[in-house]
Amino acid sequence: MKIASWLLVILFSAAGIFGQIAEKKGVKIFVSVDMEGIWGVVHSEQVAAGSAEYASARRWMAEDVNAVVEGLLEGGAEEIVVNDSHGSMRNIIADAIHPKASLVTGSPKPLSMMQGIDPSFDACIFVGYHARAGTTASILDHTISSATVRAIRINGQELPEMGINAAIAGYYKVPLIMLSGDVETCAQAKSLFGSELVTAPVKEAIGRQAARLFPAEQARKGLKEAAREALLKRAKIQPYRLSPPFVFEVEFLNSFQTEQPMLLPQVKRLNPRAVTFPSNDYLEGFKLMRAIIALAGIAG
Repeated sequence: MKIASWLLVILFSAAGIFGQIAEKKGVKIFVSVDMEGIWGVVHSEQVAAGSAEYASARRWMAEDVNAVVEGLLEGGAEEIVVNDSHGSMRNIIADAIHPKASLVTGSPKPLSMMQGIDPSFDACIFVGYHARAGTTASILDHTISSATVRAIRINGQELPEMGINAAIAGYYKVPLIMLSGDVETCAQAKSLFGSELVTAPVKEAIGRQAARLFPAEQARKGLKEAAREALLKRAKIQPYRLSPPFVFEVEFLNSFQTEQPMLLPQVKRLNPRAVTFPSNDYLEGFKLMRAIIALAGIAG
């Protein structure tokens, strides 16, 4: 009887393990999509709601994302979550997105461009991203807010949005495996994250608001192939993680923009145009940084 009981225990345990394996979902990918680095976009009016060209840019945005989704599906992804990450975050027309991808849309969101990311994802991808503020020959370069922010530094290192957001993914141990944008943005990404990162340039900037667009079919094919390649090599790419404790610095365009953030007790004035604050938790620091930028925007 004892032997029989042990056999039953083993059989039930094995059944449970195999059941868990069978229930385990496939590869899950998070996609954050901005607008300035989308194919076709070269001017600020194209990314602003209400402008004559905004409708076209919304379509281009969906087409870039859908090319990436197609590549991910071919590479074996089972679940894909897309976060609209530009401006009001209501840019992509919901029924224009690939039917096998879910869409996070609207604002405000606690994690902004990274809303929806968590430890359950196997990797993340940035589509349509742009270079940091002050970059030469990159379409619509800025860092979070072109109206207020001159630079953001974390632990002394100036970071573009891609770095700030990749560190949120890294907080959850999720690696950034691919990025698309203009040529200079892709180069900036390689410099920051390493050569293993797969990039897909869709245009080459001539200035801040002019570019040579690659042929649309070629650009979308490149996005699809890059997504498939990135998914297949994701095991080689480590999450981008910053080490605590964190010191955040936000440099504004003028001294008036530092005045409202100084109402927060943990915020100190570093110089006439910059403020700083410490944080032991990256997400808490990120949220406070976003609040500081919002307060600075009140000053204009």
